[in-house]
Amino acid sequence: MIAAAFLCLVTQVHDGDGPLWCANGVKVRVAGIQAPDFESAEPCRRGKAAYVCSDAQAERSRAIVERLVLRKTLSCQPVGKSYARVVARCTLPDGRSLSCAAIAAGAATKWDSYWRRYKMGECR
Repeated sequence: MIAAAFLCLVTQVHDGDGPLWCANGVKVRVAGIQAPDFESAEPCRRGKAAYVCSDAQAERSRAIVERLVLRKTLSCQPVGKSYARVVARCTLPDGRSLSCAAIAAGAATKWDSYWRRYKMGECR
């Protein structure tokens, strides 16, 4: 069972793929993408190749996503759970997919297996 769509007024961004904190307390993991992160040495992905992310890459990714979403209201459709976060496909106020916008801006890469799992579709 998939939960109902919800609105998320973004108040804080941890890194390029989340969590994004919503004003209502929901934490969102952006579906289908992977961005450099601060909390682990987990590899980043570029296609099928993996490499270790640096804090500078993580900070750049976060800054890009902050410019896209901070203090804006997203429309989000939950597609799963990850730890204490809702995994969601979110749409920016201008109608663009947040996942696609993050990829296009260089903040994240498509995570192929999750992209297929969550039926993300094509980026325009």
